[in-house]
Amino acid sequence: MYGDRWFDKLRILARIIAAFCGCDVAWEFALKNIALVSFDQFTDIDLFLMWDILGRNKQDWHVRILATTPTVTSAHGLSIPVHGHVSQANHADAVLFASGKQGIPAALANPEFLTSFQLDSSRQYIGSICAGAFVLQRLGLLSPLQATTHPEAQMALLATGVEVIDKPLVCQAKVATAGGCLAAVYLVGWLIESMFGVQKRHETLRPVLPAGQHALYESLITQTMKEATFNAGVGQSVL
Repeated sequence: MYGDRWFDKLRILARIIAAFCGCDVAWEFALKNIALVSFDQFTDIDLFLMWDILGRNKQDWHVRILATTPTVTSAHGLSIPVHGHVSQANHADAVLFASGKQGIPAALANPEFLTSFQLDSSRQYIGSICAGAFVLQRLGLLSPLQATTHPEAQMALLATGVEVIDKPLVCQAKVATAGGCLAAVYLVGWLIESMFGVQKRHETLRPVLPAGQHALYESLITQTMKEATFNAGVGQSVL
């Protein structure tokens, strides 16, 4: 449902109605939906960095954490409640998969996890951070079979038949993979720019950039995103 062109037109209409009459229901309907998929033993920074950056904006999108269980426990032992079941990701406008050195293998071994997804990269933006790329590979979402991941997971991903590109971000149409925990900034930047444009990406990332280095980071983010898209298919392989 989400991501269909007719549905987006209804959202535009809802925004107009909300702007003129202040209708809360219309405003809620107009917002995009972003799902963060998690599981036990997720890497803390991978999930929480994306959650924090995306959670600051409540005017353009909803962001929700989904899992197969009501709560998930991080690699560092922090337990948090989630907002819904992973199957709800099928109706989101965008889906980002978290990572976890122990968490990803356990999630992939859970029969309920993979079978819950019916994602469609023709209507949804789909991304992963670090070992989350293994989920995209298992779901058949990498076409061509190219991705990036955490440096320590590169050889394991290569063994699955994926060409591993040694870059922080690799984008192919509406699918993106990011490698290295801090590359979550690039992944979120790609998503927001793809959905809302470059100005919204600037507005979203600026609050988390180091003081006195905004220009430096903006240049790096812009260049990284440009290379991630331009080099898809001709990137620097691990082997």
